[in-house]
Amino acid sequence: MRHSDNGKLPKRAALSAVLCLLLMVTLICSGCKAVIDKQNAATEAPAEEVTEAAIEATEAPSADPLNFVKPTIPDDGTDGYTSGTDSGVFIYKNMAFELCGASDSAAEDYASAISAFKKSAPEFTVYNMVVPTHTEFGLPDRVAADTYTASQLQNIKKVYSSYTEDVKPINCYNKLGEHINDYIYFNTDHHWTGLGAYYAYQAFCEQTNQTPLQLSDCTENKKEGFHGTFYDTASDLNPDTVYYWTFPYKTHAMRQEESGMDLYEMELYYEYIEDSGSLYSTFICGDSSLFIEYNDDNKNGKKIAVVKESYGNAFSPYLTYNYEEVHVIDSRYFSGSLKDYMTENGITEVIFVNNTMSSNNPFMVDGIRAIY
Repeated sequence: MRHSDNGKLPKRAALSAVLCLLLMVTLICSGCKAVIDKQNAATEAPAEEVTEAAIEATEAPSADPLNFVKPTIPDDGTDGYTSGTDSGVFIYKNMAFELCGASDSAAEDYASAISAFKKSAPEFTVYNMVVPTHTEFGLPDRVAADTYTASQLQNIKKVYSSYTEDVKPINCYNKLGEHINDYIYFNTDHHWTGLGAYYAYQAFCEQTNQTPLQLSDCTENKKEGFHGTFYDTASDLNPDTVYYWTFPYKTHAMRQEESGMDLYEMELYYEYIEDSGSLYSTFICGDSSLFIEYNDDNKNGKKIAVVKESYGNAFSPYLTYNYEEVHVIDSRYFSGSLKDYMTENGITEVIFVNNTMSSNNPFMVDGIRAIY
C-alpha cells in the first residue's frame, strides 16, 4: 500500500495495486458510498487564491468528536473511469483517487491496538487521529457508489466509538470538510497537502484547548511540478505544487534514518529535493525511524510524540508552535519500546496519526502493536 512506503520509495504502483486489491477483498466493506465531491475549480485555482482562504481561518471547535458533519457537494453529472494502469485508482475531473477498502472489523482492530497501548501506559495522554483520504472528499455519491469505495466517515466513527480505554479521539474530518474547496489534497498523489495538514492541526488545537499557529504569521514557500504516486495513472491529471510554511520562530531537528543509527541535524523542511517524484519528502525529509523537532525559542517544557505513517510528515511541524519538542516516530521503521522511549525522554503526550487506508491495514496495525 502506498501509505506504508512513501518517502523511501515514492513510486510502487504495482505493489500498491496488489495490496489494495488484497485489502478490498479481505476486508468486508462496511459501506460503498463516499460522501463528498471536491469542486474541480478549486484544484486549478492560482496559488494566491488557494492559500489566501487558509490564512485567517478560525472556526468554532467541535465539542463532540463523534459528531461528524458531511458536506454537501453538487454533482454536475461528470463521469470518471478506472485507471488503465492501476485498478485501485479512479480518475475523476483530472484527479486521481485511491479507492478505499475499509470494514467495521478492521476499525475495531485498530481501535483495540491504540487502546492496548493506553492500557499499558495509563500515565500518558493518548490521542488518536484518523485522517480521511482524498476519495472521501472528492467523489460525489453517485460516482462513489460505482467504485466500491468505503464510507470513511462511518469507518472513522467506528474507530472512535470502539475504544476500550481512555483514548482521546481527534476529529479532523469536520475541519477538512469545511475546506473542500481549498487545495487540501494532491491531484497526482495519495497524500494531503501542507494546507490540509494545517487544518487537521487546527482541529487538534481546538479539541485540546490550545492556541493554533496562524499561517498569516508564517512565510509561504512552494515547489512546483510535483509528480505524485499516481502521476502515471492518467495522462491529463491536474499539476501539483507542494506548499509549506516556515515559522516566525527558530527551529531545528535531529533525524535518525534507522533505529540504532546516530542522530544527525536537519531542518523541519528539506528544501534541497529536486526530483519531481519526491517533493512530498520536503516535509521532514520523508520517512525515518525517528525525527525530533525543536522549538528553539519556546522553552515551555512540553513534549509530544507523534506515531505516524507518511501523513504525519506534513502535520507534525506545526506542533512545534505548542511544544518545545516533537518526537516523530514512524511505526514502520522504529524498533524498541514506545513506552520506554517516552519515559526516558520525559514525554507525556502521544498522538497516533494514520490515514483511513493505513488504519484499516492489518500490517500497519501489527506494526503499531510491535512497538509497545
